[in-house]
Amino acid sequence: MKRASWFIAAVVLLLCLCGCGREIERPSLEDMAMIGVMGFDYVDREKIDVTVSVPVPARNKETTQVYSTHASMTSEAMLNLATKAERTMSLSQLRVILFSEEYARKAGIGKVILDLYRNPIVGENVYIAVVKGTAKDVIKGTYNHRPEINTYLNNLLRPRVETAFSSFATIHDFVFMMTSNTMDPTLPYLIHSNGEIQIFKVALFRVDRMIGLYSQREGKLVQGFLGRERLPRMSFEFQHETKTGKKQTEKIVFDFVRAQTKVRSKGSLKKPVISIDLRVRGMLVGYSGNKDLEKRSQLRTLVQELETRIKKESMKMLVRFQKQGVDPAQLEESIRQKYDGKWTRETGLALYKKARINVKVHLEIVGFGTLK
Repeated sequence: MKRASWFIAAVVLLLCLCGCGREIERPSLEDMAMIGVMGFDYVDREKIDVTVSVPVPARNKETTQVYSTHASMTSEAMLNLATKAERTMSLSQLRVILFSEEYARKAGIGKVILDLYRNPIVGENVYIAVVKGTAKDVIKGTYNHRPEINTYLNNLLRPRVETAFSSFATIHDFVFMMTSNTMDPTLPYLIHSNGEIQIFKVALFRVDRMIGLYSQREGKLVQGFLGRERLPRMSFEFQHETKTGKKQTEKIVFDFVRAQTKVRSKGSLKKPVISIDLRVRGMLVGYSGNKDLEKRSQLRTLVQELETRIKKESMKMLVRFQKQGVDPAQLEESIRQKYDGKWTRETGLALYKKARINVKVHLEIVGFGTLK
């Protein structure tokens, strides 16, 4: 009984003493500097220039604080930035990561992405983009009649039909593409001028290093080959020669309602053949020409012209990708499905480079808009 009494007394005493210790207070929300955008610029092989923007709530208008530092890795940059801010830095609200084109080409972005990917504080919906020039200039820029940079970039990089020519990749998406054995990553390529930021082209990567760009038009075709059903509008222009010898311009704006793609691999592994069947249905929302589209024969002629043009542009683009040794359209997957044995990316690229590609396009016009 004595031992039990002493034990109970000791427990009560310890509980009382717990309240006497000094409590470590966690910082409140007002004391936190929530980083919204993080930019990386190339300095040399050892150093990177890291710039972050932090939104500061205000009564009338939200403002932004910008901090920058040189470091050799992301964690070191966070330590340096913490000594410059009057509040506690946090990556829990990070929404956009920007890389300068120079950094993406010379150093590769894989190390930075993996560092942030492994950080449990960083959320899933963090979008990545490559910028022309420096990321610091984009973050520090002044944009007329736009919200502060954190909100502006976050809204700009969210997927929409109008900008569906580019893959809007989050950190998780890029890690998946970077480690894939059947495709190469792509990211939005931004330019900034005259107080605006524009998604201009698509940055093409080999693993984690940027190797080139392709246009918005090519990006729409790539997204179609990847199986995206809703594609952005495309414009076409044809030159025809009349009976009198004069050149006549025919302009068309086609709105994709639905796209379906089937990619199959045929032939032997020595001579593989990749067959692409692209079927699209859409609206002719704009037309300027001399064809009478109410006549079936002339409408059919127009459809054949569009099918031929899409096939020609697709073949030209895919042949260039083959020569560069990159596969943003994930065509290697069709070969992998037929392959028996251990599959590696080197195996896939070797077969992809020597494959013969056939593209068939079937187009159907289901409605009309403005006809001239």
